[in-house]
Amino acid sequence: MKLNLPTVTAFLNCQKVRQDVISKNFELLGVFQGFNSAVYPLGAEFVTFCRLVHEETAEFQVDISLYDAKGKKLSDSSPRKINFGETTSNDLITSWKVLFPEPGTYVFKIFCNNLNLAEFKLYCR
Repeated sequence: MKLNLPTVTAFLNCQKVRQDVISKNFELLGVFQGFNSAVYPLGAEFVTFCRLVHEETAEFQVDISLYDAKGKKLSDSSPRKINFGETTSNDLITSWKVLFPEPGTYVFKIFCNNLNLAEFKLYCR
C-alpha cells in the first residue's frame, strides 16, 4: 500500500540560509555534515534546509526532530503546515540550538502527519 505523502529530495545542515528577494532562490552558506570539537558537551547553532516534493494538491503537517544514537530526542522543530498546489516542491527551513553531549552519530527524523518520512545523519567527532 502506497501512502500519499511527499518525498524528501534534499536535506542539508548549514550555517545560514539566504533567499533572493526577486528570484526567491535560496543560497545555503556553510553546508556541513558534522562537527569537530575538542571538548564535549558542544553547544551548536545551525539551520537545516529540507526540500519536499509532492505531485498533487495537498496540505501536510511536517516537523523535524533530532535524536541521539540511543534514540533519545534532543530537540525538535515546531510543526509547520506545508501546502502543495501550483508548485510540486516546498522548502522547510528550521533554526536549531542543540547541546550535543558527546561525540557520535545523531539522526534527524522528518515526520509528515506523524509518519516518519526520512532520516538523515549528523556526525560529531
